[in-house]
Amino acid sequence: MNNDTKSSLSSEVPQAWAKRRRPIYACLLCHKRRIKCDHLKPCTPCCLRGTPSQCEFTEEGSSASLLQSDMIKRLTNECVCLESHLAELESLGQNSS
Repeated sequence: MNNDTKSSLSSEVPQAWAKRRRPIYACLLCHKRRIKCDHLKPCTPCCLRGTPSQCEFTEEGSSASLLQSDMIKRLTNECVCLESHLAELESLGQNSS
């Protein structure tokens, strides 16, 4: 193939298509873990993990930024809870020494 043929073939190739975003039907935890969700409320994987209270689904028309802000709030609350548990354990460790 000569250079003229290569350039004519490359000009016929369409531009890269924009990736289409598919709606998320899995609960947030199953989607995050990339595992199969059965769409029950709470779903079976969340129940088997022992976290049925954390099984949440996105609402129709909700934006990704809202989901991220909810996740940030949830993670912040979890950090505060873990830090308080850590402080408790550290104080128990100091009292027993």
